[in-house]
Amino acid sequence: MTKELFSIIAFSAVFLLTAGSCGHRQGPPKKLEVSTIVVSADTLARLSDAIQCHVHVDFTCLKERKYAAVNDSLLRMGLLQPDYLSISYGPLSPKTVIPSFVRQYIRDYMEMARLIRQKEKGRSQLLGELSIKTELRAAADHYVTAVSHIAINNGNGRLTKYTIARNFDLKDGHRVTLSEHFGKDAGEKLTEKIIERLSKREDIEDNDIERLQSKGYFVGITPYPSDNFILTDDSTVFIYTPGEISRKEVSVAVEN
Repeated sequence: MTKELFSIIAFSAVFLLTAGSCGHRQGPPKKLEVSTIVVSADTLARLSDAIQCHVHVDFTCLKERKYAAVNDSLLRMGLLQPDYLSISYGPLSPKTVIPSFVRQYIRDYMEMARLIRQKEKGRSQLLGELSIKTELRAAADHYVTAVSHIAINNGNGRLTKYTIARNFDLKDGHRVTLSEHFGKDAGEKLTEKIIERLSKREDIEDNDIERLQSKGYFVGITPYPSDNFILTDDSTVFIYTPGEISRKEVSVAVEN
């Protein structure tokens, strides 16, 4: 049996900016000057007592019709995972895409679950869950930051949580990259700042990369600034998802 709830909840909101996990203080939150809505979908699909999938999505987008192209861009930024939409064709609307995304995920999950059950001769219990909640925050300059909070359980009993952040221009919806905001040669300077903040967190002197790696950061890889980041007027928060540079999600706030 499949139960699906689809709703649109209109609201205007002010969100608190995430404080940097390295102890960096941010200024008062800026007000998001545009109205937003949340497009929600909640579906529980059940093949048997052993195979079930529950998906809940709250996707925040812009309310006014003039922002249709911006909302289309938001849907292609990977805020929804798995990312079915980044290379899709034709205009996208949250009202139609969100329930379609949920159905696609459930189809894929059920197919995977059936294959696992066949391989393990029915011994597995696969109770999958996916929760996605996005929000929009006023960012640096005239930009807006979209933050997606994702929690997923593939049915193995382990819940994985991670965060995706995308900054975009409210005028046309294009995603703002590090090189666009900081310049093409900013990578080295940003990396130095990230190393410095992590070193202070771990009480490491002289920004010793080898000692930092011994603490579980950037093991076997060259340090770099993540393209998963939140822009504010006074700082940038870099977010590394679990397994990217450490076993856990790591956030590093550096001054601009």
